[in-house]
Amino acid sequence: MKIFMYIYSLHTGGGAENVLYKLALFLRKKGWQVYVCGMLDEKPSFEDSMTAQGIKVIRLRSNHNPLRTLPRLVKVLRQVRPDIMLNWLYPCIITGGIAGRIASVPCLISNLRGPDLKKKKLKVLLDGIVARCCYDGHIAVSQNVKDVFVRREKYPADKVTVINNGLDLAAEKYIKKISRSAVRRAWRLTAKNIVIGTLGRLYPEKNQQLLLKAFAWLALRLPEARLLLVGDGPMRQALERLAAELGISDKVIFTGWQSDTYRYLRLMDIYVLPSLYEGHSGSILQAWACRLPVVGAQTTGIRDLITDGKDGLLFSLKNPQELANIILNLLAYPKFAQKLAAAGQQTVTENYAEKKMYAGYLNYLKGSPAQNPPPRR
Repeated sequence: MKIFMYIYSLHTGGGAENVLYKLALFLRKKGWQVYVCGMLDEKPSFEDSMTAQGIKVIRLRSNHNPLRTLPRLVKVLRQVRPDIMLNWLYPCIITGGIAGRIASVPCLISNLRGPDLKKKKLKVLLDGIVARCCYDGHIAVSQNVKDVFVRREKYPADKVTVINNGLDLAAEKYIKKISRSAVRRAWRLTAKNIVIGTLGRLYPEKNQQLLLKAFAWLALRLPEARLLLVGDGPMRQALERLAAELGISDKVIFTGWQSDTYRYLRLMDIYVLPSLYEGHSGSILQAWACRLPVVGAQTTGIRDLITDGKDGLLFSLKNPQELANIILNLLAYPKFAQKLAAAGQQTVTENYAEKKMYAGYLNYLKGSPAQNPPPRR
């Protein structure tokens, strides 16, 4: 079986890109012919490792204009002649669906990650039309994501299958070997410092500005507290300015992009995810694997994961002080924080093993109408 996976960028190191990379390697080991195509002209950090495994990596060398890539993408698809085309993220779900239909790819599938809750009405309308006219099926990363696309874009519910993200449980052995004290010393942190942290690209939807505001209120009560922002992106300068305006620049650490996120999770005492929306947060799974108490925004893709009061705590996006109070309470009641962390680790082990994710994809793709697609509505 030959599969062609199409995504906007192979370079950002985001959650979708990492899942695509791991899935490509998994399918190749299962004997599939795998092609991975990025719209932008960026060499991914994992291109060499994919090529070494026999995966063909293609770059369309776009200038960020998805419509101009359509003729090139159609040409590539006609040359490759895949059995299945799996398109990831906007705008590739739209342009990939159109190109795949023009190139007569037997089976088209979209991979739905975090829904953009601020998507303009025209994009919502176009997305829904392409979904109904071009695609044979859709994979949603969580039930909440499926519900949004079915309700808003009018995706046919019977064609949307939920496959959650998974975590490599073998990582727990690596986590135990990481010296917490050594990593802290590298960042000039002592045992007295209470470290609140988050992982994620510095983009508006990740909402790190709310965390900065909550931390400013927290720092007045806990001068030894520190905030760790692991990631990079176009919002970095704005966030640095906000930290300066709040008077907490000396207490906030911007690490930039890091490949080994577990080392930075080991620095933390509490993990916070303030995103406006998520697909199915891999960083929460990682934090749970590190046995950290997790606090998340009560939004799509986060409330799917966290059972409030059992394996984490949820907060409203409306009030930064509410988040600060939740963190203070966790610090005041360490036994409760440890109970949440232990329950989170159990949640990962029982429900979100990476093997389960791979099995879900493999079963879905094997059952796809690659050879005899059904009539489309």
